[in-house]
Amino acid sequence: MRSMSSSELHLFVFEGVRAESKYVDKLEQNFLGKRISVKCVYDAEIYQLYKQLKAEEFAFDMVNLLKERSKENAELLRDYTRDSFAYIYLFFDYDAHSTLADDDKLMEMLIFFNNETENGLLYVSYPMLEAIRHYKDMESFKNLTVKCKRSNCPYKDDCKDVEACMNEPHYKTVSAAECLPQLTNLNKYTKEVWQELIRAHLSKMNYLVNEVFDLPTKLETQNTIFAKQLEKHINHKCPEVAVLSAFPVYVLDYYGVEGVKRKLEE
Repeated sequence: MRSMSSSELHLFVFEGVRAESKYVDKLEQNFLGKRISVKCVYDAEIYQLYKQLKAEEFAFDMVNLLKERSKENAELLRDYTRDSFAYIYLFFDYDAHSTLADDDKLMEMLIFFNNETENGLLYVSYPMLEAIRHYKDMESFKNLTVKCKRSNCPYKDDCKDVEACMNEPHYKTVSAAECLPQLTNLNKYTKEVWQELIRAHLSKMNYLVNEVFDLPTKLETQNTIFAKQLEKHINHKCPEVAVLSAFPVYVLDYYGVEGVKRKLEE
């Protein structure tokens, strides 16, 4: 666990305009405690960020890049440079149905954004942000998966169920219908709710990587998690992902194994 000081300023970069920041705000209020942080929005998918960075040959300044994205970011970051931030965290969705989606590009991004004190540390939610609420109980969550490719599925031309697959509801609708009722309302995310969700998602991550459905005994990198998603779920005849939120994994990385255990028992 890191000791915080006033100089350890965090920069959070979110894919979406509102939802991600609201979840982190609630997580801070009910579990983490308030971070010394600035929260910005890239307002585009991870694959669009890849395209922009590729055009710049990955020689970029994250703060300047964000300032160029919007007037809101420019105003928010007006008095900051890259050196102002000790840590940078990026939160994006897997979004495998995007027209720009590419698993090789995502792996390249995860390898590039692998250190919060350098380029930044990228966290990915599978299949997207709403994975955090797609939970009823530990037993059903253990093996919970969802299809992820839609029109990008490489097997769609030979699939007899392709029409039904393409007409499935959006994941936001599915996750809302298949979760505990209180999880559709972010205002009901108490400390106890966060403790249950963090325990569930971290156990799920450990099951995905190490085939043990219990709290992890070590940290796992984001590219290791993605590699296991590819191996066990994505690179199959009917591509899917194990439902997994990025937020609990961030909590694990921040507090460490023993620190998380203590927080879950408070």
